[in-house]
Amino acid sequence: MQIEKTLSLVLDAGAAMVRCGGETHRVEDTLYRMLTAFGFTNCNVWVVPSNLQATVTSPEGSVMTQIRHITGGGIDFETLDRLNTLSRWTCAEQPSPEEFAERLETIRTAPPQRTWITNLAGVLGGGGFALFFGCGLLDALIAAAASFLIITLIRRLSPKEGNPLILNFTISLLTELFIMLAGKVGLGEHTDRITIGVVMLLISGLGATNGLRDLVHLDTISGLINIVASVTGAIGIALGIALPILLFRSGGEAVSGLNPNVVIQLLSGTAACVGFAIWFRVRGIKVFYCALGTFLSWGTYLLAYHLQPNAFYATLAASVVCGLYAQITARINKTPATIFTTICLLPLIPGSSLYYTVYGVVVRNAALSYAKGVDFGKTCFGIVLGFMVVEVANRFLWRRPH
Repeated sequence: MQIEKTLSLVLDAGAAMVRCGGETHRVEDTLYRMLTAFGFTNCNVWVVPSNLQATVTSPEGSVMTQIRHITGGGIDFETLDRLNTLSRWTCAEQPSPEEFAERLETIRTAPPQRTWITNLAGVLGGGGFALFFGCGLLDALIAAAASFLIITLIRRLSPKEGNPLILNFTISLLTELFIMLAGKVGLGEHTDRITIGVVMLLISGLGATNGLRDLVHLDTISGLINIVASVTGAIGIALGIALPILLFRSGGEAVSGLNPNVVIQLLSGTAACVGFAIWFRVRGIKVFYCALGTFLSWGTYLLAYHLQPNAFYATLAASVVCGLYAQITARINKTPATIFTTICLLPLIPGSSLYYTVYGVVVRNAALSYAKGVDFGKTCFGIVLGFMVVEVANRFLWRRPH
């Protein structure tokens, strides 16, 4: 019974890592390490976003299998970091099952982030990206109010609705209606730019990023599940934005891009990502590393685009810098690299391309929709290719065989 309980505790820790945003291959590697530390042999672990199972041989020679069905979850990098620390401690100290259970329970029962901190972080994230995409001060204030609405809706609706299509459609619809009404009464001048900024709160990039990285690691099923969930959520966002545009016949007739001032781009983008870091419960010095990584990644994009005015090459260069920076800072902080990858990647996520692709469909502008759809695809491919370059370097230059 004791050895079965130990296996159960290890799988509980792995399931918790998946729920709070852990990458599939990292969770599998962590489980292998912890199971070996507790004396299990012939370990076979399989992880996907909705399921986790392990078949092992106990120190006494008996074969056991346990399965976990994983539901719910979100992005909680503080818990992910603490679970990663628990794994390191387990491998180094080889504690008793009782000691492990006590530390795991401490992590699982930690108090949630205070509501006002989450609200402030969301406002900083949405308002910062509104400035990043060319909004003025008044537009940024409307974006901050819309961001507060999004955070409130996420907090209220997420526990009741787990389908990303329905959830994102509902939140996007209500938020876009608010933005459109603000524009109608003269409080918002560029409703398209406001929408592009605040919709970043729904397009975190974690699902698509983890899915693509899983595919690179040949975790095909997990990668496809993450990508399908991300695409489903994006469709919900697109439909939620499209309906108010169709009703009001209003939107970005003059297609806007980024803020023309590169200094404002760097500062507002960095500030927005700090907001996201706090929202995702990044703590301490790691918030500074997220801010620095965002500044360096977007600075690389601007420099590469200045040298060669091509968005694909600039995205590729920035993604390589982002990935390398995440690997280095993860080693410095002894924390999962996905924390830094997710935050520093945000300015590269093609939110404006997604918006104008949908807008072009709504107003029957096929040329606009096609052009922005192609831009969206090129940007995503540049991000994937950049991470593949980093993965090759990590696998053949840095990683040592276990």
